[in-house]
Amino acid sequence: MPTMTETIEEIVELWRLKGLFDDDRVETKMKEMKTNMLPDGSMVGHFPRWTCVIDENGFTCSCPDHQYRGSKCKHLGALAKSIKDSWDKEFPKEDDDVRNAT
Repeated sequence: MPTMTETIEEIVELWRLKGLFDDDRVETKMKEMKTNMLPDGSMVGHFPRWTCVIDENGFTCSCPDHQYRGSKCKHLGALAKSIKDSWDKEFPKEDDDVRNAT
């Protein structure tokens, strides 16, 4: 079973490949979403009509697309991208060459 980090990165990559993160609709979804982290480390995205969760056990969303098709829906994509964007801001990746030169 993949880790939570691997799951988030997989969902982000899937939606990046679909080209939807450059789409205004996904950015709008990200702005509509309220996120919070539960005490167990689960990440929850609250949308006006749906709720999605990414945790150590995987992911789920209450939207029909995920419930009936089992897809990694745009709500999960928006939550995963929001988490990844926050991580990238909080923990910027340093170039290995720069670290090794000092």
